[in-house]
Amino acid sequence: MTLPDDIARALGYPYPRPAGSFLFSGGTAHELPSETDFSDRTPVLACGSNGAPAQLLRKYGASSDHRIPVTAATLHDICCSYSAHFSSYGSVAAGLHVAPGSLSNVHITWLSEKELARMHETEAIGQNYRYVKIEGVDIRCAQHGAIDSIRAYVSLRGSLLLDGSPVTLGGIDCQNACFPAMGQQAIQARLRDSFAPGMDLHDFIRQNITNAKIRAERTALLARHTQAFDHPGVTTLLDQAI
Repeated sequence: MTLPDDIARALGYPYPRPAGSFLFSGGTAHELPSETDFSDRTPVLACGSNGAPAQLLRKYGASSDHRIPVTAATLHDICCSYSAHFSSYGSVAAGLHVAPGSLSNVHITWLSEKELARMHETEAIGQNYRYVKIEGVDIRCAQHGAIDSIRAYVSLRGSLLLDGSPVTLGGIDCQNACFPAMGQQAIQARLRDSFAPGMDLHDFIRQNITNAKIRAERTALLARHTQAFDHPGVTTLLDQAI
């Protein structure tokens, strides 16, 4: 069954992405050229949808002016979790959570100054996220090897807790996960059962998309069951919209 566009976008999060590194340009993913210049670019961890070409297309458009290297990486002892909020497009979005022993297959976007400014505009800084530097992190990039410092967007809402536990984000492969994993449809259904038992799932999602008041009320209720990302190497760089 083909889903309506708004529901497909909400339930598709965090969206498909290549397993390896790629170059985002002209709205699509291309093979990453061996001579790619990474100088004057900031490495930003893509823990949710920002490693997906479809989401990069929404944020940067199809212009070939943007040539964004996106490198595959393995992130140790931190997992991609669900943040305790609903996004404006209906998804339960991503956060980060300390998870000793875990190994997450993530991506790094390497952004120019202009591209980073645009990414800030799309990340609800001050409302849902803050932009940070994380030092002392064990992340290994396919192109650059071990990296011990990286930028990231960390949820101001904290990780959503279900039955007292964070939930590993389905769609981002995580080995040795400390916490249960759920896909977007499963976590949406679980939250629908809590907030609006018996409501059609698509109607529940569409309410969160179209009714900002209901979305805010439900996000406030999620705030009762959260846990902050408590990595000791985090320094906040930006916590208010520019």
